[in-house]
Amino acid sequence: MKKKQQNMNKIVRLVVLLLATASFAQQKQVTATLSPIAVDGLYKVQIPHKLRSYSKQDMSDFRIWDANKNQVPYFIHKDDKESRVSNFSAYPIISKSNVPDTLSTYIFSHPNKNIDKAVLSIANYQGGKSFNLQGSNNLKQWFGIANNKQLYNLNSAKNTSVYKVINFPLCSYKYLKIVFNDIHSLPINLLSIGTATTTVSRSAMEEIPAKSTTITELASTKQTLIHLKFEHPEIIDKLEFKIAAPELFNRRARVYVLKEKEVKHEVKTFQKEITRFVIHSNSEQSFAIPSFFGKEFYIEIENQDNPALSINALHFFQTTWYAIANLKQEGVYTASAGDEKLKAPKYDISSFRNNISENLPKTSIVSVKYSTTNKGIAKASTSLWQQPWFMWLCIGLTALIIGYFSMNLIKYLKA
Repeated sequence: MKKKQQNMNKIVRLVVLLLATASFAQQKQVTATLSPIAVDGLYKVQIPHKLRSYSKQDMSDFRIWDANKNQVPYFIHKDDKESRVSNFSAYPIISKSNVPDTLSTYIFSHPNKNIDKAVLSIANYQGGKSFNLQGSNNLKQWFGIANNKQLYNLNSAKNTSVYKVINFPLCSYKYLKIVFNDIHSLPINLLSIGTATTTVSRSAMEEIPAKSTTITELASTKQTLIHLKFEHPEIIDKLEFKIAAPELFNRRARVYVLKEKEVKHEVKTFQKEITRFVIHSNSEQSFAIPSFFGKEFYIEIENQDNPALSINALHFFQTTWYAIANLKQEGVYTASAGDEKLKAPKYDISSFRNNISENLPKTSIVSVKYSTTNKGIAKASTSLWQQPWFMWLCIGLTALIIGYFSMNLIKYLKA
């Protein structure tokens, strides 16, 4: 009897292993292509929600590939901000000097008591440039302010020059010296240094369409229940109501999802709350949703003895995420996600995220495609076990083995 029990346990373990292997072969993955690149340099690659739906929530399985299937280093930028310059006013440039193939130096003065940023007007230049910043009150003794700062994307498609804002620690030096490193690159043409009105704006969030919205009035509990469904799992960071009536309202609401758990060998459904907020007629009807990733959720509104809100529309938004990568004009790039085995990559470029300007040109990811194989993602050449015919052969053999052991299991149970 003991031997039969051991044999049965082996059969069960083998069947489970084979089922797991078969299901793993069908893991969903997504691939896409990047839009053509105009000029060489750093870019913000916008990651669309269609790709994020099939990736890990932290995007650790996201990869960018060149035409030779080599990884392109990147880092994720989650909050897009852009600086705009206007009303430029130049500071006096006291001196300029250049040591060929070594460094270029610019010294300027300013009328401010304290200073923590300056605006550089630079003639179009392809490539990047590193620099150091020093300060002095007498033009003789100089002290360090910032070391190994970086400038990127020094060209404009519409103008012959660009404005670049450099930020540095607040200081009270009357004179500032910018020293550009020209050892490995040609010198830039710094036209002027000054001050300007700079405005920082955030890009609009990406709107996520809902597959269905069902609104139910619960008279017994004096509540409105809204059931939202999406086509694919989505990350939702904000929701927005469009309310037509009444004119004045003040309602408590909560967002939750349905989860299942096993209690005493019985599966039960429970509500997992995501957030709570108050919908008020004197405030904006937009609310942040923390840590939500899924295909459906519920909004419960407490009406008490008031008439239900007349909701014209509900909109859902996702914070735009970007991959910052150095791309070439003649390069052909693809992106992939959905491989659960992958961990977050470790690229050198992530060490420079604080030195890279947020005002970078953008490119997009297009032609998103879903698949169930690893073909064309990891390597240019396809191994034997990655061939479609080999996968189907394995699935067929697995079915035969499962059938064989199932028959043995049935015979054992009848014995």
